[in-house]
Amino acid sequence: MTYPPPARRVTDPAAALELMAAHPFAHLFTSHNGLRATRIPLVTDSADGRAVALRGHLNRQNPQAQALDGAPVLVAFSGHATYVSPHWRADKGRGGTYDYEEVIVRGTARRVEGLESFRRMIDDLSSLIEPQYAEVGDYPVWQTSMAVPGYIERLVDHVTQFVIDIEELETISKLHQHFPEEDRRSVADHLSRCRRDASRALAEKIRRLP
Repeated sequence: MTYPPPARRVTDPAAALELMAAHPFAHLFTSHNGLRATRIPLVTDSADGRAVALRGHLNRQNPQAQALDGAPVLVAFSGHATYVSPHWRADKGRGGTYDYEEVIVRGTARRVEGLESFRRMIDDLSSLIEPQYAEVGDYPVWQTSMAVPGYIERLVDHVTQFVIDIEELETISKLHQHFPEEDRRSVADHLSRCRRDASRALAEKIRRLP
């Protein structure tokens, strides 16, 4: 049996890049120093329209930072998710579930050293994330050049920088694809009335299903 089912697999590489950029705060899983996970922001580098590498950093005291160089890793980017009640379908005989979107990345980590690579990563993270909160105020995107003198230089000594070379990437979209159109339409209508932004966003995606 193939899992996830083919209907939930998204093969368009642009969809993966879009989700990873919109939801850069991802879970990093490692097993080289015991099974561990840390949630961190990551920059996605692309080439020819495909994700090829991730850049990030860990506190040097984090056990995941130890022996990270050359370690296999798994990263989970979680997109929108929402609960779906059985009451919201035309056929109410099947149980509740969650609809969601995610990107799973498998690859190998390698350590990176140097002040300039750290500055570039922080600047890239700020350029990616700060515009997503632009409604808070009319501020320029923060860059490391705005830091007080010596701050970035001190900070870099307390982190472990790394790059993950992507070896396998899987984009999953579970949006009631296996349900009849009547059920999908009813679910989307109910989700569109939710107060949660994620629920409303997935309602629109369900409506756009072929």
